[in-house]
Amino acid sequence: MIRSRFFWKNFLSYVLIIAFTTFIVSYLLVIKAEQFVEHTALESLQEKLVLFEAFFEDGTSWRDPETIKKLIQMARDTNTRLTVLDEHGEILMESEIEEIQISENHKTRPEVAQAVRDSLGVAKRYSTLKDAQTLYTAKKTETQKGPLIIRLGVPIGDIQSRLSDIFSALAIGAGFGMVLSLLVALVIVRRITDPVSEMTKVAGAISLGNYAARIRRLPNNEIGTLGEAINRLAEAVQANISRREKMEQIRREFSSNVSHELKTPLTSIKGYVDTLLTGALDDKENNVRFLRIIENNVDRLSNLVTDLLRLATIEANEGVVTLEPVDWLPIVQEALARHQIKADNKKLDISVSVGTNNSSTLVKGRAKAMSHILDNLLNNALHYTPEQGRIEITIRQEGKFIELAVADSGIGIAPQDQPRVFERFYRVDTARSRNEGGTGLGLAIVKHLVIQLHGTISVDSQLGKGAIFRVRLLAN
Repeated sequence: MIRSRFFWKNFLSYVLIIAFTTFIVSYLLVIKAEQFVEHTALESLQEKLVLFEAFFEDGTSWRDPETIKKLIQMARDTNTRLTVLDEHGEILMESEIEEIQISENHKTRPEVAQAVRDSLGVAKRYSTLKDAQTLYTAKKTETQKGPLIIRLGVPIGDIQSRLSDIFSALAIGAGFGMVLSLLVALVIVRRITDPVSEMTKVAGAISLGNYAARIRRLPNNEIGTLGEAINRLAEAVQANISRREKMEQIRREFSSNVSHELKTPLTSIKGYVDTLLTGALDDKENNVRFLRIIENNVDRLSNLVTDLLRLATIEANEGVVTLEPVDWLPIVQEALARHQIKADNKKLDISVSVGTNNSSTLVKGRAKAMSHILDNLLNNALHYTPEQGRIEITIRQEGKFIELAVADSGIGIAPQDQPRVFERFYRVDTARSRNEGGTGLGLAIVKHLVIQLHGTISVDSQLGKGAIFRVRLLAN
């Protein structure tokens, strides 16, 4: 049956559809990733440009040898090329070459020409000095000694290095998804073609006069047999559609959540950058505050990307991590030391208790994963417990498991929220979580880390009476 033309027609159709879809989706993801990283790099360059611009406001002090040395070192420390030109395009300072070698006029460089014309210029072009494609941004700055052009550049290779990890992950994901899809397609096509081919063969045999021919391993009633075949096929198709709809729903929800989480800080950053560029940069009462807000939003984006990558790494390693004997007690003590200042600021009472003197605190796990689990649970408890509240960490043995419980006297979690607190991007208190920099992925990461350690996690809570998170790992 597998060699029949009917089978290969159907299977090759699936192959073409899967290959085409995988190619289109991967291509769009690559384009979007390149645009996002390049846009982020340009924003980073323009933020650095604002920092460097402060050194040139009076038009004189920057010429001091020590200041020039400091500027060059700053540029090199940030892997950035810094060039200072006069309004005619003559180089006054260059971080990449010695002053005695500076002779070429840069007035015709696209980013410089645009900066002279529009005050701000951007270009991506080949740099003979760096021997590489380079992203440039230049700004015309009015100083007490006349206008200057300040230009920053970063090699595209630096940007490509950031993209390589993303592309590798996309390639692995696309390859794995395509192979899995082809295997699913193979099973589906076999289920479709085998009974149809068998019925076609029997029908052909009957049409040629072989009235004794029957469809094997099926009931003798030909109408009932046809009905059962149709029903089975319908079940297979329905299951496949349900599976695809569920995966599509998960993909849409994930894409929507990620887009929303990215859009909010990016919109804020764009707004404040536009405000600074249109004049607020000279507003000494607000410019630093705006930059702090931009910095906080960049940190939020960084945390989100870090958590997404961490979650992807954890999921990729589920089932393949080697467990080893780890003692909960020193991990708890180290975590308390890391969070002690925050606890003291809120005047919280934190206690640690172990079941009995003979109770073991040794489990089969991984120290780094266990530290991350406890840090997240303790951080949540600190966030949601009011001042002068209480947090209790207990370790006790229950049969072949060791249970770590983190209990607090905080605001608690509503019953309808408890089953969903471990979902990605689910927040019980959305506004508060975002204001405090939460990504909505913390407990999802904790859940997958616990699964990775072959354990379980649960939550018990009442509104206004706090919450208890319990992590159970196998005793060593």
